[in-house]
Amino acid sequence: MFEKPPGLLVVISSPSGGGKTTICRSLLQGHSEYLYSVSLTTRPRRPSEVTGKDYIFVSEKEFRDRVARGGLAEWAKVYGYLYGTPKGRIEKAIKERRVILLDIDVQGAMRIREKYHQSVLIFIFPPSLQVLEARLRGRFTEKEETIERRLSIARKEMGYWERYDYVVINEDVKETIASVEAIIKAEVSRVERLKRG
Repeated sequence: MFEKPPGLLVVISSPSGGGKTTICRSLLQGHSEYLYSVSLTTRPRRPSEVTGKDYIFVSEKEFRDRVARGGLAEWAKVYGYLYGTPKGRIEKAIKERRVILLDIDVQGAMRIREKYHQSVLIFIFPPSLQVLEARLRGRFTEKEETIERRLSIARKEMGYWERYDYVVINEDVKETIASVEAIIKAEVSRVERLKRG
């Protein structure tokens, strides 16, 4: 008889505005057994964001204290702010043999891959840079210079796709979610993963 499949870290990356957060939220609504890794950040909270649900908002001192204590699985400076993945939730998912979703950028994804063999990396591509720009502008949350910086970084991030296990083009969000869901289902059942379990 098979044991419960081993824990699986699913890293979902995309350029800012590419849809990774929407995809993660939808997957969590459809799968109560999944965990979500809430990232730590030093950036200011947006009006619509909830502390502990969207991000854990901390001061730079607290962030660096956690780094010094070894409390983060990965961290990086992005758009002038620090972002990191707390280790505790990942360790919980591995121990409980559960799927955990990590909504992180390409820098973080590469660090997770180095540390955790249980990780599967999925890159979400926007249909085009024009669509991505329209999505960023449609948020009405950032200044022009911030949008331009995000688009510049997006071009660089999209060059990382070959380092991922899967690429999904986000033309229709429902189809994209279904594709990511199918990837997770297949990865949980992979014989190689079950043998390593």
